[in-house]
Amino acid sequence: MQIEKNELIQFVNFVNECCEVIPDEEVADWINTPHSYLNMDSPFNLFKENNIERVFRLLYFIEMDEADK
Repeated sequence: MQIEKNELIQFVNFVNECCEVIPDEEVADWINTPHSYLNMDSPFNLFKENNIERVFRLLYFIEMDEADK
């Protein structure tokens, strides 16, 4: 996983959002794992593609117990 210097703050904010819903010790694996709710894409790939709204929607549904992490 490599983060560009100009993406660092956005990535930290992204990880912090994930930590609000996913247990801290699971976030690194969760971010790098393809998920069926994301059409078998990983949250990190979506971050790199500047498409994190899909991840935020998934986090919302996980928080509401309407999706599995």
